Amino acid sequence: MIRKVELGAPSLTGKGARELVAAEFAGAKYPLKVVVTNHAPRSVVFPEVPGLFLAHCANATDSVMTVALSSASQLQRLASSAEQIAELNGYAVFLTIAEVEVEVEPIVATKSKAKTTAASAPVVSAT
Repeated sequence: MIRKVELGAPSLTGKGARELVAAEFAGAKYPLKVVVTNHAPRSVVFPEVPGLFLAHCANATDSVMTVALSSASQLQRLASSAEQIAELNGYAVFLTIAEVEVEVEPIVATKSKAKTTAASAPVVSAT
Protein backbone atom coordinates (compact mmCIF):
# COMPACT_ATOMS: atom_id res chain seq x y z
CA MET A 1 0.00 0.00 0.00
CA ILE A 2 1.28 3.44 -0.92
CA ARG A 3 0.90 6.15 1.69
CA LYS A 4 -0.48 9.43 0.32
CA VAL A 5 -1.88 12.69 1.72
CA GLU A 6 -3.36 15.79 0.14
CA LEU A 7 -2.70 18.91 2.18
CA GLY A 8 -4.76 22.06 2.05
CA ALA A 9 -6.22 24.80 4.21
CA PRO A 10 -7.76 23.25 7.33
CA SER A 11 -10.52 25.87 7.33
CA LEU A 12 -11.60 24.55 3.92
CA THR A 13 -10.87 20.83 4.29
CA GLY A 14 -11.68 20.38 7.97
CA LYS A 15 -8.49 18.32 8.34
CA GLY A 16 -5.21 19.33 9.95
CA ALA A 17 -1.99 18.46 8.11
CA ARG A 18 -0.16 17.19 11.19
CA GLU A 19 -2.92 14.72 12.02
CA LEU A 20 -3.25 13.57 8.40
CA VAL A 21 0.49 12.95 8.07
CA ALA A 22 0.77 11.27 11.47
CA ALA A 23 -2.07 8.88 10.66
CA GLU A 24 -1.03 8.08 7.08
CA PHE A 25 2.71 7.74 7.63
CA ALA A 26 2.58 5.95 11.00
CA GLY A 27 5.09 3.13 11.02
CA ALA A 28 6.99 4.38 7.96
CA LYS A 29 10.69 3.57 7.77
CA TYR A 30 13.08 6.49 7.34
CA PRO A 31 14.77 7.72 5.25
CA LEU A 32 11.56 7.74 3.23
CA LYS A 33 11.39 8.56 -0.48
CA VAL A 34 8.33 10.61 -1.35
CA VAL A 35 6.96 12.39 -4.39
CA VAL A 36 5.82 15.94 -3.59
CA THR A 37 3.40 17.62 -6.02
CA ASN A 38 2.49 21.31 -6.02
CA HIS A 39 -1.14 22.05 -6.96
CA ALA A 40 -0.85 25.82 -6.43
CA PRO A 41 -0.71 28.47 -9.16
CA ARG A 42 2.65 29.67 -7.81
CA SER A 43 6.11 28.26 -7.25
CA VAL A 44 7.10 27.25 -3.71
CA VAL A 45 10.28 26.49 -1.78
CA PHE A 46 10.42 24.50 1.44
CA PRO A 47 13.55 25.08 3.55
CA GLU A 48 12.61 22.07 5.71
CA VAL A 49 13.74 19.82 2.85
CA PRO A 50 16.98 21.01 1.23
CA GLY A 51 16.58 21.40 -2.53
CA LEU A 52 12.79 21.13 -2.55
CA PHE A 53 11.66 23.73 -5.08
CA LEU A 54 8.38 23.19 -6.92
CA ALA A 55 7.22 25.21 -9.89
CA HIS A 56 3.57 26.27 -10.28
CA CYS A 57 0.96 23.65 -11.18
CA ALA A 58 0.91 24.59 -14.88
CA ASN A 59 4.50 23.34 -15.21
CA ALA A 60 3.86 19.58 -15.32
CA THR A 61 7.49 18.49 -15.01
CA ASP A 62 8.85 20.93 -12.43
CA SER A 63 5.82 20.95 -10.13
CA VAL A 64 6.69 17.40 -9.04
CA MET A 65 9.85 16.29 -7.23
CA THR A 66 11.05 13.12 -5.54
CA VAL A 67 12.92 13.70 -2.27
CA ALA A 68 14.18 11.64 0.64
CA LEU A 69 12.92 12.61 4.09
CA SER A 70 15.26 11.75 6.94
CA SER A 71 12.73 11.56 9.76
CA ALA A 72 9.10 11.79 10.79
CA SER A 73 9.78 15.21 12.30
CA GLN A 74 11.05 16.52 8.95
CA LEU A 75 7.86 15.26 7.31
CA GLN A 76 5.78 16.95 10.03
CA ARG A 77 7.63 20.26 9.55
CA LEU A 78 7.02 20.09 5.78
CA ALA A 79 3.32 19.36 6.35
CA SER A 80 3.02 22.20 8.86
CA SER A 81 4.58 24.72 6.46
CA ALA A 82 2.36 23.50 3.62
CA GLU A 83 -0.71 23.86 5.84
CA GLN A 84 0.19 27.44 6.75
CA ILE A 85 0.78 28.45 3.12
CA ALA A 86 -2.49 26.79 2.07
CA GLU A 87 -4.43 28.56 4.84
CA LEU A 88 -2.97 31.98 4.05
CA ASN A 89 -3.81 31.61 0.35
CA GLY A 90 -7.10 29.72 0.63
CA TYR A 91 -5.97 26.56 -1.20
CA ALA A 92 -8.25 23.57 -0.58
CA VAL A 93 -5.67 21.31 -2.26
CA PHE A 94 -2.13 22.63 -2.12
CA LEU A 95 0.38 19.80 -1.84
CA THR A 96 0.34 16.05 -2.30
CA ILE A 97 2.92 13.88 -0.56
CA ALA A 98 3.03 10.26 -1.70
CA GLU A 99 5.42 7.49 -0.79
CA VAL A 100 7.47 6.22 -3.71
CA GLU A 101 6.36 2.74 -4.61
CA VAL A 102 9.09 0.20 -4.02
CA GLU A 103 9.81 -1.67 -7.20
CA VAL A 104 9.85 -5.41 -6.71
CA GLU A 105 11.29 -7.64 -9.38
CA PRO A 106 8.66 -10.04 -10.63
CA ILE A 107 9.20 -13.73 -10.15
CA VAL A 108 9.41 -15.38 -13.54
CA ALA A 109 8.25 -18.96 -13.74
CA THR A 110 10.51 -21.14 -15.82
CA LYS A 111 9.44 -24.25 -17.62
CA SER A 112 11.15 -27.42 -16.59
CA LYS A 113 12.97 -29.23 -19.33
CA ALA A 114 10.97 -32.19 -20.54
CA LYS A 115 12.66 -35.52 -21.08
CA THR A 116 13.55 -36.22 -24.68
CA THR A 117 11.45 -39.03 -26.05
CA ALA A 118 11.87 -41.09 -29.19
CA ALA A 119 9.21 -39.03 -30.94
CA SER A 120 11.02 -35.74 -30.21
CA ALA A 121 14.58 -37.05 -30.64
CA PRO A 122 16.43 -35.84 -33.71
CA VAL A 123 16.39 -38.22 -36.63
CA VAL A 124 19.80 -39.39 -37.79
CA SER A 125 19.98 -41.12 -41.11
CA ALA A 126 22.60 -43.75 -41.87
CA THR A 127 23.74 -43.37 -45.46
